[in-house]
Amino acid sequence: WIIHFYTSIMTKFNIIFNLKGSTFNLTRVAVATLEPVMANIFCYKDTEGHGSRFAGYQDKDLNGAPCDDGSFCRNEEGLAAGPHCLVNNKTSPCGIPQCVWDVGCSAGDGTGYRGQVNKATLEGGESVDCQAWNKDFPHVHIFHPNAYNSENYGIGNDNYCRNPDPRNTQQPWCYTNSHWVRYGWCTSVPQCDTTFDYFKH
Repeated sequence: WIIHFYTSIMTKFNIIFNLKGSTFNLTRVAVATLEPVMANIFCYKDTEGHGSRFAGYQDKDLNGAPCDDGSFCRNEEGLAAGPHCLVNNKTSPCGIPQCVWDVGCSAGDGTGYRGQVNKATLEGGESVDCQAWNKDFPHVHIFHPNAYNSENYGIGNDNYCRNPDPRNTQQPWCYTNSHWVRYGWCTSVPQCDTTFDYFKH
């Protein structure tokens, strides 16, 4: 069995199940792929409408005042101030930090990456500029900017490395400006590791 766990602690461990007093050891070691679970719970992704998907449980504003009616900090309107709530019937920011992990670096399948690397690496190590996602030259494609692709994959009117096809690819890539090479991997996109901050204020 391969079991994927998502946590802020990076380690490998064996899994032991305990069911009604009986202990069952798995016959194989379970390898854990560990990543921090905080996006849109502890911090918000500024790339997604200034935290419009934030679903954390903070119920006080930046100054510690309780939100009206026991509500939680949210930003369904997509205000530039980020997640907020009403305090005494006035909008008050909650001071939720912005996520950096899987935004400024690539983690997992790279769908969260929103950095500005815009070159693909070809065989032999040569790098080539990425084709803009809103263009069909030199390569016609289906991953144009639209509401879904922009919100979920960061596809815009630019040529930044992204991964809008996580079912088939597991890292950021782009179509290239080379007539001879349709797409390439963006190997210069930094991989998330312990040297990256998880969030910033």
